[in-house]
Amino acid sequence: MVVLAVAVAAVAVWLTLDDRFYVYHADVVGAARLSPDAVFQASGLPGIHVLWVRSEEVEARLLAALPSLERARVACGLPARCTIVVAERQPRMVWSEDGKLRWVDAEGVVFPVQDPAQAQEALLEGRTVRGPLPLNEEGQLEERVRVALAELWTAEADAPPSLTYLPARGLVFVDERGWRVILGQGPGMDRRLRVLEWLAADLEARGLTPRFVDVRFPDAPYYSLTNEW
Repeated sequence: MVVLAVAVAAVAVWLTLDDRFYVYHADVVGAARLSPDAVFQASGLPGIHVLWVRSEEVEARLLAALPSLERARVACGLPARCTIVVAERQPRMVWSEDGKLRWVDAEGVVFPVQDPAQAQEALLEGRTVRGPLPLNEEGQLEERVRVALAELWTAEADAPPSLTYLPARGLVFVDERGWRVILGQGPGMDRRLRVLEWLAADLEARGLTPRFVDVRFPDAPYYSLTNEW
């Protein structure tokens, strides 16, 4: 019994003091915009004893610390080998608010831009919105704006690549004729775009140049030749 107790104590001391059982590195799989080191540091694993690692807690910590992650899986084994498998959110557009750029994915999740060059490239290519970022209580894009953008991306009619968001009016853009067009927000974007096509053709046929066109209410589209809004 004495020998067994001594052996157990020796093993416990060995497990506690041997550096091989402390996590100083992890294999990070799936990181593209994020650096593997940023993922590892955010995991809270550096310097922790492998026997104290709780995968569920580490995964929750990663998702809370890095909003750009959609999923995270952590697995560790002896002596101190850890693997972190992540799936990054795919940005659908870039939102510019007072010069601050943020990604927004198809689900309306907002997350920071890690590489400004990528965001600037997206600004040039389109799929951009400028203006105050409307967030719900969960810190995600407000539902009516998210729905409107999702419908615009899949609309059969031509959708504008670059938009402005105004809280009082919703999504607005300037078309190739220089007309300011108010689309609003919420469902029904494809129909609004079709009404816009019809109204624009009618105005051009009559030689009229409006200051703005409002198709927020497709059954009663509105335009003005004199007013700014």
